[in-house]
Amino acid sequence: MKKTLKRTLGLLLVLCITVGLLAGCGSSGGSTAAPSGGEEAGEEVVTIRVMSSDDFAGFRTSVIAEFEEANPGIKIDFQSVGYDALHQKEVTALAAGSDTYDIVDVDCIWTPEYVTNGYIECIDDRLTDEMKTGIAPVAMDTLMYEGKYYGLPMFNDLFFMYYNKDILSQAGVTDMPATWDEFTEVCQQMQEAGLIDYGSAWGWAQAEGLICYYMTFLKGFGGSLTDEEHNPTVNLPENVAALQYMVDSLYETNISDPASVTSDDRMAIDLFSQGKTPFVINWSFAWSVFNDPEQSAVADKVGVMLVPGTGDVKSATCAGSMGLSITSTCKHKDEAWKFIEFLASKEIQKRQAIEAGALPIWEELYTDAELIEQHPALEAMLEQVGYAHNRPSLVWYNEFSDVLQVEIQNALTQNKTPQQALDDAQAKALEIQKKY
Repeated sequence: MKKTLKRTLGLLLVLCITVGLLAGCGSSGGSTAAPSGGEEAGEEVVTIRVMSSDDFAGFRTSVIAEFEEANPGIKIDFQSVGYDALHQKEVTALAAGSDTYDIVDVDCIWTPEYVTNGYIECIDDRLTDEMKTGIAPVAMDTLMYEGKYYGLPMFNDLFFMYYNKDILSQAGVTDMPATWDEFTEVCQQMQEAGLIDYGSAWGWAQAEGLICYYMTFLKGFGGSLTDEEHNPTVNLPENVAALQYMVDSLYETNISDPASVTSDDRMAIDLFSQGKTPFVINWSFAWSVFNDPEQSAVADKVGVMLVPGTGDVKSATCAGSMGLSITSTCKHKDEAWKFIEFLASKEIQKRQAIEAGALPIWEELYTDAELIEQHPALEAMLEQVGYAHNRPSLVWYNEFSDVLQVEIQNALTQNKTPQQALDDAQAKALEIQKKY
């Protein structure tokens, strides 16, 4: 009797273990069983992991629940980091062949590198006719390389010149400075009146943001970092003149905050938001920060003007759009595309423009009556779009940028003259080019 009981209990134990193992085999990597109440029992939920820059990350996070409700089979795992840490974080995972991320945020300057290394997917066969004709070309080009597209832009961004209406009014300034020399004169006028300590603060720390500021100046002085064949032209006289202006603004005319050489563009935003500087150059998202009373002391006191130029150059600024791409290691590409498509949709782009201050990617939205009413700086920002310039599209751009950052900093800290710094940068750039 005891043997029979033991045999029976043993069989029951084996049966329980077998059932448990079979149940455990029902799930696969990247998916989890759907919770009850919203999805049908047994339906799997795909998790899409997104790595984003912190630009507009708050807005993107705010619409995830809406996307998940419309797409109950997809869950978004959204992460964001500061821009300066983004490239390294993405490349570390992508170069290892890891499937850590399904969607990555790609700056326009990284597209050649990501495509050449096979990190991101071509999406030509996913583009609709409406996308091809309706999205602004300057935005679409963000993720285009050698005639193919590798993602969708999420905003149409560039550097804008913001100004404090109250300070300029107190100084009696009615005409905005049209040239960089006039900019210097206006800033010194306000300094002499005791209204300000400095005309502007800049993000001139050794980082990619420094290149964006330098691009704005050098294009305004008629310069260029490369020629039509993508050969480096770093030490052109116009480029030297632009860097000399930046250096002089720190040590001769004294219109720039000395802390600029160790600050990023976010720190420049903070000073302007506190009402300490009359001018600042920054990205489109800064508009929403400046006009948020919880973050800014200058809400409703901010205007947008054309970035100054010199000589025959009326204005010039640096473009900096970014977009989302599907990684080559993504196991759920269709689901990842749905989320990218959602964020790029006209409805979401319009809301992002109103709520976060980002310029939309769809051309028709620039004449949308509600958007124009809700975004009073849109008209002035649109004018600046016509004077925007992209940084060079090079597979070796990151190495090129690293060299430029070091040498521009050498000039800004007076370790080298602008001419010497750019001569050295040109020599190093030619050596980098030889490797590709």
